[in-house]
Amino acid sequence: MSNSPADPTTPQTRVAQSAIAADGDDLLSRIRQHQKPLSIVAGAVVLLGLIGWYVVESGRRKQTQALDALDRARSAMEASNYPEASSQLQRVAETYAGTDAAFEAVLALNQVRLLSGQAQLAADELKKFAATNPPARFAAAAHAHLAMALENLGKGTEATAEYLKAAELAPEAFRKVDALLQAARTYRVQGNTAEATKVLQDIITKYPKEAAGVAEAQVRLAELSR
Repeated sequence: MSNSPADPTTPQTRVAQSAIAADGDDLLSRIRQHQKPLSIVAGAVVLLGLIGWYVVESGRRKQTQALDALDRARSAMEASNYPEASSQLQRVAETYAGTDAAFEAVLALNQVRLLSGQAQLAADELKKFAATNPPARFAAAAHAHLAMALENLGKGTEATAEYLKAAELAPEAFRKVDALLQAARTYRVQGNTAEATKVLQDIITKYPKEAAGVAEAQVRLAELSR
């Protein structure tokens, strides 16, 4: 029997070669069909990554700029340059709205108003700010500042309620205790020693004795008990 290779010109060989070529063309066709969708998906993933990076980087840059502007405004405030401090704080609050620096600027702006004898304006603006539902620590500070403004306006009962609200909202124990101490003080000023005593006893009972403000609560309670 002969072992010579098959003649490439035979019908059988040509059919086999045609089948192989057809299979190869079909594979190439499928690859080409999927190349475009795959390219689009890959491009979309890259684009989304770039957008995500831009958003994060833009937010970080905005926060840094806001804090720098806030520091400059506070410097003017510490120098007792209240008109300049007010102007800069207002700008920070408006330009960087929604950032922590903007919330801080609103609170500092109303501190300036209190220092400038504008207690009514401070009270009005702090009520508006608290109504916007800012994060808890800023909301607590807003109610504490509002209480101070109300005290300056001779509205002790309303001030007490705001100090209690500040204590309720404050996320940190030391801020809660501080607000409660102020509430007890205003109760005492109003002659309501029973409520002042209750608030002080609550501080001593609910918070560890080493917590900031607890020792002061013990001293004030002792004074009320004389």
